[in-house]
Amino acid sequence: MEVIFSAAMGELVSRSISFLVDRYLKQRTAATTEEERLHSLQRLLLRLHVVVEEADDRLITNQAMLQQLSILKKEMYRGYYTLEIFLCRAHGEGRAKDHEVNYSFAPSIFNPAKRVCFCSGNREGPHKLSCWRLEQVLGSIRNNIEDVGEFIMFLNICPRLTRQPYNMYLLLNKCVFGRQMEMEHIMNFLLQAETAPSAATNPAVLPIIGPGKVGKSTLVEHVCDNERVHNHFFQILCFSGDDLKDASLETLRDGGRIKHRNRGMGGARTLIIIELFLDIDKSE
Repeated sequence: MEVIFSAAMGELVSRSISFLVDRYLKQRTAATTEEERLHSLQRLLLRLHVVVEEADDRLITNQAMLQQLSILKKEMYRGYYTLEIFLCRAHGEGRAKDHEVNYSFAPSIFNPAKRVCFCSGNREGPHKLSCWRLEQVLGSIRNNIEDVGEFIMFLNICPRLTRQPYNMYLLLNKCVFGRQMEMEHIMNFLLQAETAPSAATNPAVLPIIGPGKVGKSTLVEHVCDNERVHNHFFQILCFSGDDLKDASLETLRDGGRIKHRNRGMGGARTLIIIELFLDIDKSE
């Protein structure tokens, strides 16, 4: 009987030790795998951040490229959010382990059979779920980076945005508004191809209206100083006057102030800027 009891106890102790060692190795392997995934996520986010930051400095007019850039930004923000969650959780678990007092190996004074007790929370379910989410985010970012090659190729063709921190803003009622969209709208109007047969006799007109002293003249000034506008027009003329009833293209050319002249191209295109100081009656 004692031999059977001794053999049973030996088998029980052997299985318990094997179970504990096996579980410790699994936890250590899982922790190492999670740490490697976090390092991989950091590297992928760094590569993705470089692409997004470079794209923000480019003038992108292709709607498909803008849509792909929006997807890349969403994936980048999602990746940083996931990385923050795992880093904060690891930091919290580390602090909890430092302050935790574990009485698992304390002998029980009430029951000798409970002198050795291994208390461990069942975190296998949440841990697997977290690893699955991390792997999902990691795979999604990895797929987007693999598909970003063509985006980078087309991105190199896009010109860089001009950085003008002091003259790219206008002040209206003590509120600051960016003028980049307004500038691009005016430049797209000026640089469009003149395909209409009546463009020479009836030129296109773009009115820029608004209250006084808000920066309309400054906005036009910066548009006219752009290199693309200089290369598109033969000359740029400025005209100031409120009586335009008898005005024509010839009189405007004679009375205007030459702001820019491109001697390397023919006199095909002329940009005329008219600044009015009085209100225009829409009924006339």
